[in-house]
Amino acid sequence: MTKSDFFSGISASWDERHSTPEEQERLRRFAVHFRLRQGDRVLDAGCGSGRLIPLICAAVGPQGSLVELDFAPDMVNIARGKAKNGRVEFIVGDAHSLPMPDGDFDKVIALALLPHLDDRGAALKEFRRVLKPGGMLVIAHQLGREALDRLHNESSEPVRRDLLPEKLVLAGLLATAGFSSCEIIDEPGQYVAWALA
Repeated sequence: MTKSDFFSGISASWDERHSTPEEQERLRRFAVHFRLRQGDRVLDAGCGSGRLIPLICAAVGPQGSLVELDFAPDMVNIARGKAKNGRVEFIVGDAHSLPMPDGDFDKVIALALLPHLDDRGAALKEFRRVLKPGGMLVIAHQLGREALDRLHNESSEPVRRDLLPEKLVLAGLLATAGFSSCEIIDEPGQYVAWALA
C-alpha cells in the first residue's frame, strides 16, 4: 500500500477526529506559530482534510490567498468542502515536486507532514524554491518528537518508520536546502521549526 492510498483510506476518520470543537480550539491556539500576516500567499503543504483553511483564510484576510496541496486525493476532496470563498486553490500533488513557479509564496506551512516525506532533502528544496526571498517555511507538529515517534512506531505500515529528525539533523537539512536561518523548538507538547528563504 502506498502512503497516498493509506492517507486516502483514513481521510474520513482523520477529518472526523480533527473536527471536534476541542481539536479545533487546540489548533486555533497552536496556529500562532504560523506567523501569518494579512495579505500573505500561503501553501498548506500536506493539507490533509483542510483543517487549516478557516484559520489561514481569517489570518491572511481578503488580500491573501491559499493553496491546499496533498498527495491523497480523498483528503483533498474533503478539504474542498471547507472553502468558503474563491481565494483557496486545491491541488493533488507531491511535495517532492511542487507544481508551482519559483518565488510564489510568502509562507509554506507543513503541519504534520515532515515525517511522511520519503526524501526530506528534495521536499525542503522545493519548499525553498517556491518561497519568495525572505519567505518562511513553518514545520509544525502538535506533539513533541519523542511522542510522535512513539505514536508512529505503534502505527501500521506504511507510516511506522516515519519519524521526526532531531533538532541538529533538521537544522542541517534546512541549511542544505538553502534556508538562511532557522529556529527549532522540540518540547513535549510541540515540535516547530521556522526557516527563512
